[in-house]
Amino acid sequence: MSFGTLPNALVVVAVVVAVLARRLSWSELENSDTDVWRGPLVLIGVGVYQLYDRHAGLGVVDVVLLAVGTAVALVAGVGSGRVAQVERRAGKVFFRLGMPGLGIMVAYLVVRLGLAGLGHLLGATVAGGGALLVSLGANLLTQSLIIQSKANQMAEEYTNQ
Repeated sequence: MSFGTLPNALVVVAVVVAVLARRLSWSELENSDTDVWRGPLVLIGVGVYQLYDRHAGLGVVDVVLLAVGTAVALVAGVGSGRVAQVERRAGKVFFRLGMPGLGIMVAYLVVRLGLAGLGHLLGATVAGGGALLVSLGANLLTQSLIIQSKANQMAEEYTNQ
């Protein structure tokens, strides 16, 4: 790891820790698109910027690793979103991942970091920080969409009673 990649690694670790801390505690889900899209799209945007800023051309290995990393992120996002706990309290909706969601997120991160290591071994130029941020953003976006869908179903059931 060069000195230039150390700050990227620290940013990725800080983002992962902050996201996991927030997702494990009960958080209010505001029923707005901004709450669902803002954070994940910022992560994806920063990741794409880092990829674009540092790499002029992508090789076959780069594209395959990006595709596999995104697919793993989407599957893990659906899984963790489906097991997330959603509760209605005083007319507001709250959510958290809980232990099953934490297990899925940890497994996802282990697989994703394994892909990054494999990418470095294969000589991929996009195996690090930018690709990880895009993958994490895709995971959180999928997870948030599933959680919001569960919250909307809960609200419909609540109003139809």
